[in-house]
Amino acid sequence: MMTSPLILYQKLIAEAKSSSQASLSSSLMKRCAFFSAAISCMACSTSLLRLSLFGNDPYSCMNLGYSLLTGLSFGSCVSIFNVLLLIPMLTCGRRYLRIGTFLYLILLGSVSDFSYSIFAPVLAVPASDLVARIILLLSGMAVSCFGVSLYMCLNFGMGPYDAFSCIIDDMTHGRLPFRYARILLDSTAVIIGFLLGSLVGIGTVVMALGMGPLINFFNKHINIPILRCNGLY
Repeated sequence: MMTSPLILYQKLIAEAKSSSQASLSSSLMKRCAFFSAAISCMACSTSLLRLSLFGNDPYSCMNLGYSLLTGLSFGSCVSIFNVLLLIPMLTCGRRYLRIGTFLYLILLGSVSDFSYSIFAPVLAVPASDLVARIILLLSGMAVSCFGVSLYMCLNFGMGPYDAFSCIIDDMTHGRLPFRYARILLDSTAVIIGFLLGSLVGIGTVVMALGMGPLINFFNKHINIPILRCNGLY
């Protein structure tokens, strides 16, 4: 018995829809996996930088200060502050809110605490061991830049702290552009961290000013090619 053209057409459409849905689901899972890896790298880098005793990036510097003030773990302070910064995202910056934002909220603080608990017993060094501290600083920078590069290339959502500078840019209609809003935000974070007793050192300065070239290197030579191979860029 011959199948009518209409039934055949309907079957083909159904198969195409099924294939498209499977492809979208696979792409979403891949994107979630890569984004989770990016956030985990960023979290692990904060642990390496803490152990280097040279100071952390501005955001971590501030949260380490809050940790000293409250007695809460560093990761808990990161998570609490991210939730607080989610409020302006929900009211003024919904366009920056995507699935990755919630992965960021879940993973950054928890992986920071977990990685520190694993690294500290093995990698902690005295302040006098300058060579080991420099290795930890450079390792932390490299891991951080790799994670930030992957996080940016995926374009899967912004963390609340990163989005806050974009929101300031939007609300001032460009009178305070993103670059200067970010400098203002990072400077404020470092000042708060310093006043609360957090370590501010060469690592803080390098992480605030010197990450750009290394992030661009990872973008061009590693992360964009990897994402292209996986159909995500």
